[in-house]
Amino acid sequence: MKRRRFFFFFLKSISQRKGRILIASASVTLAVAVVTGMFGVTVGIREKLGTELKAYGANVVISPQRGDYLQYEMVKAVSGIKDVDEASGQVFGRANAGNQVVELIGLDISSIKGRGWRFEGQWPARPHEVLAGTNIRDSLKLAKGQRLELVQGTNRAEYTVSGFFEKGGSEDSAVIMAIPDIWELTGLEGQLSAILVRGRSGRLEEIVSGIKGIIPDAAVKTLRQVALAEESLLAKIQLLMALVTVVVLFASAISVASTMGANVLERREEIGLMKAIGATWAEITLFYKAEAVLIGLSGGMAGFVFGWLSAQAVSKGAFNSFISMPFYISFLSLASGLFIAMASSYFPVRDAMKYNPAVILRGE
Repeated sequence: MKRRRFFFFFLKSISQRKGRILIASASVTLAVAVVTGMFGVTVGIREKLGTELKAYGANVVISPQRGDYLQYEMVKAVSGIKDVDEASGQVFGRANAGNQVVELIGLDISSIKGRGWRFEGQWPARPHEVLAGTNIRDSLKLAKGQRLELVQGTNRAEYTVSGFFEKGGSEDSAVIMAIPDIWELTGLEGQLSAILVRGRSGRLEEIVSGIKGIIPDAAVKTLRQVALAEESLLAKIQLLMALVTVVVLFASAISVASTMGANVLERREEIGLMKAIGATWAEITLFYKAEAVLIGLSGGMAGFVFGWLSAQAVSKGAFNSFISMPFYISFLSLASGLFIAMASSYFPVRDAMKYNPAVILRGE
């Protein structure tokens, strides 16, 4: 009977104060949306920035210790190591182009796209299409689409120059071609001079240990300057996101507390009447806790939706792609909504309970 009476008064109270409930829920929604959006962006930003920072190139280089070669099958094994984003092979060689010796670099052409190199022409799309560095272009007076004959020992092949590149290093004096093409010219089929690894910058030591477990006799070099620059950038951005989250959450919490506090203080007469007819402190507190739970759950669910949408909007604007948010963030949103609503209503209810019911009912 007491439980039925509780739900009767609870539903009556909610129906008579729909506007206040909606305002309080909207305040909780704002706070939860901020938490969800910022947390979602912070979680997903490392993955997105890792993709953007691929322009720096590999941060781990694997090479043979005794001047031998690595087997091409090792690329797949290294790619399976935890925290490795990608791995690709590289083959070095030399060949004669007329009376000039040129350096050859064989690699996965698609892996150098978007690296920020200055580029002119088209990316190789078919076998025997190559890229020439600007120094080679100038010395051999090459033009786009021109045929280039390369000789290595008894092997001879013709290639089409599809474009030119400039990186600002020794690569500008080299010819870049696909790995199968350099294998055909040098006779090194199935062998690699090095394996280039792109791994999560904060997990390089674990990645190196994994590589040593697969290729124990290889020399593994980490490009610390690149890795430290990436990790520093990621740490600063994540710190900025965390600070913004704390500041906005604090402002939102004040707004929620003000709304909930005004709601409770407005109902002091109702609290006084409850105490006058014999309601205990626990029963009155339970009544308002139930209302806070309703506000927290509704605000938490709505906040998750708006926070998810805002996180996707930020990711789309910054990285031109969407982020994947872990499923547990939905539970975090609900928990945040409940905590904010419960904490914001606790102190006003506690203070209102200190008043004498006779004084409250007299309107003093």
